[in-house]
Amino acid sequence: MLCPGGFTPYRDVDCRDLAIFYEATRDLRGTTYKPYLVATQEARGVNFRFICNSTIMTRPPQNAITMVCIFKPFCKEHDKARAVVTSICKMGCYNCN
Repeated sequence: MLCPGGFTPYRDVDCRDLAIFYEATRDLRGTTYKPYLVATQEARGVNFRFICNSTIMTRPPQNAITMVCIFKPFCKEHDKARAVVTSICKMGCYNCN
C-alpha cells in the first residue's frame, strides 16, 4: 500500500525513465551513471530517485552505488519543463581501498 505523497516501490528502469534521466544528466562531467532502479513521486511534477552504478573518472576509476534525484515538472512550456538533477548521493562504494 502506498502512502499518500510517498514514493512508489523501486522498479526496473524503462525507456521513458531513461529519457528523463539522460535529459537531466547530459551536462554532468567527471562521473558516468548507469541507472537500474527507479522510484517516483508526483508533486507538481514527478520526483525520480534513480539507483545507479556510478564510475568516477579517477586513476584508478572508482565505482559506487549512487542515488540520483531528478525533478521533472508538469509544465507544458518546453524551456520550463526540462528535467533537472536535485541531488546526487553516494550510497556505498565497492572497489575502494
